[in-house]
Amino acid sequence: MFRLLMVAVGVAVLLTSRVPAGDDPADDPKPKKQAAQKPSLKVEGKLTEDDPKDKFLKKSPHKVHQYKMKAKSVYVIDLSSKDFDSVLRIEDSKEKHLAANDDFNPPNLDSRLIFKAPKDDTYRIIATNLDGKEGSYLLTVRAGTEEDIRKADPFHAMIGKPAPEIVGEFSINGEARKLSELKGKVVLLDFWAVWCGPCIRTFPHLRDWDKKFKKDGLEILGVTTYFQRFGFDKEKGQLKQVAKQTKDEDTGKVKIEGLLKPAQEHEVIKDFAAHHKLTYELMTMTQANWAKASKDYRITGIPHVVLVDRAGNIRMVRVGSSEENAEALREEIQKLLAQK
Repeated sequence: MFRLLMVAVGVAVLLTSRVPAGDDPADDPKPKKQAAQKPSLKVEGKLTEDDPKDKFLKKSPHKVHQYKMKAKSVYVIDLSSKDFDSVLRIEDSKEKHLAANDDFNPPNLDSRLIFKAPKDDTYRIIATNLDGKEGSYLLTVRAGTEEDIRKADPFHAMIGKPAPEIVGEFSINGEARKLSELKGKVVLLDFWAVWCGPCIRTFPHLRDWDKKFKKDGLEILGVTTYFQRFGFDKEKGQLKQVAKQTKDEDTGKVKIEGLLKPAQEHEVIKDFAAHHKLTYELMTMTQANWAKASKDYRITGIPHVVLVDRAGNIRMVRVGSSEENAEALREEIQKLLAQK
């Protein structure tokens, strides 16, 4: 459960992939090694049964360590223990959860956060664990770099590389086409699904960017596939389950009936888009092409957004629907549009 929490919340701060113009790692095949920074905070602490329980890991004790950080500065925060499976969390001064990490290098059970402070603040660094145990721990904080962020990013290897081809089968608000046909434009690829709540929460930003930046060369392409299980009630403005799963009493085999055909799902997407007032292009891929794109773009959760520059190279990858993601994407869109 906590791993799901990490993806839903922590990814907004941690999974940031960005290469400023003229600073592509490919430009320097042998980047200079950064000297290790000494910790600016070092705490040898202990969790006991008297400590309050963590608000997410309700069976686990936790301790809070306050630490002042400067806006847009990078910090490497480590939590290690020989007594328990450590979990590291960070909150702002108002106790808003910002990021978390369990095992940064499995099977090692220590935790690490590469954190870029969004504002000047006194942050709450929280030491806790997965297994509800007591025990000693070591917490350190040191100054980090943009290179630390890139190395911690699972999409690091994709940045600055050509965007893999995407082939559409059906489209609304445009024509089904290949991604390569959009070279010369800044492209925002939004991998989404009609059943995805976080995807829906990104729609206001996507509508706004389409309206403001399309004239400058931004092309938004919402990419999805055939899930076959959902219809759309136009009057209620919500999905409805149309496929039914049954089990044969004699053989025990599971059978799914009522799966939508492609033409029926096209209508669902049309009605869904009209309800949410989506004016940018929405494109469906075959399930085989979706599987290939999932592998090529390392998609493990949606919404999964990829920014591609005018030359067809990947410049940013973001996962999730946080405001931090939206702010970072908007800034990068404007920078890429300014590069003619």
